[in-house]
Amino acid sequence: MEAWNYWLSELSNKSEATRKKYALFLQKFVDYTQMNANQLIEQRKIELKKEDLREQRAMESRLTGFIASLKDQGYSSSTCKVAYASIRSFFEINYMPLRMRRGSYPQGESLGSRVATRDHIRRILYDVKKSKDYIKLKAIILCLKDSGLRVSDLIALNYGDVAEELEKDTEFISLNRVTIKSKIVAHTFLGYESIEALKEYIEKRRAGTQDIPPETLTKDSPLFRTNSSGKVKRLSRSGISTTVLFHFRRIGEKGLSAHSLRKFLQTTLEASGVNSNWIDQILGHKLLNSRDAYSKPSQEQLKEAYIKAYPKIRIFKSVEIEERISELEHQIEERDILIKGLLNNGTNKNNEIQELKIKVKE
Repeated sequence: MEAWNYWLSELSNKSEATRKKYALFLQKFVDYTQMNANQLIEQRKIELKKEDLREQRAMESRLTGFIASLKDQGYSSSTCKVAYASIRSFFEINYMPLRMRRGSYPQGESLGSRVATRDHIRRILYDVKKSKDYIKLKAIILCLKDSGLRVSDLIALNYGDVAEELEKDTEFISLNRVTIKSKIVAHTFLGYESIEALKEYIEKRRAGTQDIPPETLTKDSPLFRTNSSGKVKRLSRSGISTTVLFHFRRIGEKGLSAHSLRKFLQTTLEASGVNSNWIDQILGHKLLNSRDAYSKPSQEQLKEAYIKAYPKIRIFKSVEIEERISELEHQIEERDILIKGLLNNGTNKNNEIQELKIKVKE
């Protein structure tokens, strides 16, 4: 597997997660073409010597067909783009670059390509109230919104990462995390909306439910967990991403996902006048140039900028307004139940009248 190993060695500048994805899709391409990595390169050499230009482009056609097959299997546009890039990189690194046509690049919006708004987030929070895991989901959504962390970084948090600040009853918690994807430190924060939701969620875990026994949290306990067969387990990235995507779609918002909450924080900080370099450091983005590397604010400066922007980051204007909205939502639910009951009663009455008419005729 000379070609494969050489390709992987040249991908050392990519993150471990990216290398794994690239390797996964190259293996799928190998299965699709029924040729191993070395055979792909040899076949490319043979085809390039052909006189017919269409035969020279046979490998490009295979890649186009492969991407089409992924779409047919339900892979998202963003995933198809990763697959496309991985196969092209394999041939390029092995000095057999593919000459793809401009229209061959996978098209379509990626999941989370849109930025969530305050209204979107309010509506999804209302929608998750219908879930039995409402308290947990509310805490997850608000933490993603406040911190801008990727789902993979949020689920990696332990209770010990926030326990001390939660007990102090502070309004803002600092989080310094080396991100899983880019291996860069994100100097981010949780605001009081997510902190209150976290407190409610932690208290529920400590109290337990009819089905789940009370939990004694330690500093190593997952901040967000699932209980499977009586065992506490850390939530999965795919589980959270799929759930958030489901609720966005249920309120009729396609193109929004958990990543849209990260974009919400970025655009809100920008709208609040926070320096772009400071935003990159909050979100854990790679600094673009050497000048940026020398422009590193202190943690306190970042926190001060975040606190100033928080009136725009928060979803509800005040606790009183949030409580009033919850009260109105409850009244709407009661009204809907009442209307449904009246409609059912009306249907039953009509049925009774029809039965009486039949009896009279008899």
